[in-house]
Amino acid sequence: MPKKITPQNNNGAILLRWSFQKKRYSLTPVPGGRWENAIDKKRAEAVANLISADIAMGQFDPTLAKYGGSLHKTQLAIDDAQERLMQLRQQRSEADLKELWEKYRAFKAPQLAPTTLKIDYGRRMNFLTRLEDSRLSQAIAIRDWIITNTTTEQAKKILQNLNACCEWAVKSELIELNPFQGMAGEIHVKHDEEDINPFNPLEKEAIIQGFYSSPHYGHYGRLVDFLFATGCRPSEAIPLEWGDLRGNKLTFQRTYSDGEISHRLKTQKKRTIILNERAIAAVGCCISNALIFPSPDGEYISWNHFATRAWVGVLAEFPEIEYRNPKQTRHTFITERILAGDSPADVSRYVGNSPGTIYKNYLGASRSYSPD
Repeated sequence: MPKKITPQNNNGAILLRWSFQKKRYSLTPVPGGRWENAIDKKRAEAVANLISADIAMGQFDPTLAKYGGSLHKTQLAIDDAQERLMQLRQQRSEADLKELWEKYRAFKAPQLAPTTLKIDYGRRMNFLTRLEDSRLSQAIAIRDWIITNTTTEQAKKILQNLNACCEWAVKSELIELNPFQGMAGEIHVKHDEEDINPFNPLEKEAIIQGFYSSPHYGHYGRLVDFLFATGCRPSEAIPLEWGDLRGNKLTFQRTYSDGEISHRLKTQKKRTIILNERAIAAVGCCISNALIFPSPDGEYISWNHFATRAWVGVLAEFPEIEYRNPKQTRHTFITERILAGDSPADVSRYVGNSPGTIYKNYLGASRSYSPD
């Protein structure tokens, strides 16, 4: 039985030494391997065991090609690459979610409206700063924290954002797997009926006249009338200027939200519509202020102030009308036009939504469309 061959420390490198048939041999079993590296030592032991077994079975290769030739080196290279890949995967699983989110947000920024970037990709994701451990390996704990500390609706939106972020990170080769995949789909949000609860025609007229006749909030009558007549977003109506109006054609090309102006709309760069008589009357005549719907002090209207004071105050005068928030002016317009038989494609273009948002079927949109 041949003497057992064991790896030796050769100034930090790994060396095998043995004798066979009165001849001495030496071999570096792991090129570049280090004695202090446990994996390298195991590889060296495997080569030593192979040599010992071959000697015992009379299959020893005196050229040593079998133990350190090109084939062996190739296998060692493959093993080394696999080990490095495992280490890389481990490192990527420990990637920091905060850092990934900032990279993803920077990537998306040029594609997003400022308000979307500020709210959906900014304020909503501030929870990340409160996480004690934001490594991807803690995805389950992060999900549980989100569900516990936010509303169901917010939790779903946050997890949708994190899923999109990690999908991007996988494609960008920053991480191996997306640990948030499918999590948002497991959260079921019970939608309040107010999400789509339009006013009927009588309620709409009562509210409009209530604003016009209000001693405190009459200034907002034209704005409310216009919102009901066009279905536009409040953020689009507030920054309208007289220069945006050409005859009966009005161009929305900026938004105002949270005290900031954006020179594009939520879903498009700009949108031109044809005003009906009701909307033209609501716009009124050009005044000295550049804004069509200025605040009482001539500045941009604060939507929060309007919604929590003016809107609430006027609707309080109509106890027979179920309270809904002012975003229902948009739902009311869309519902009225669809029920009147207007093309969903025309209505969707008019209010700046995709046809699919208004109706599942896609129809050709007429550029000359104007509601009666």
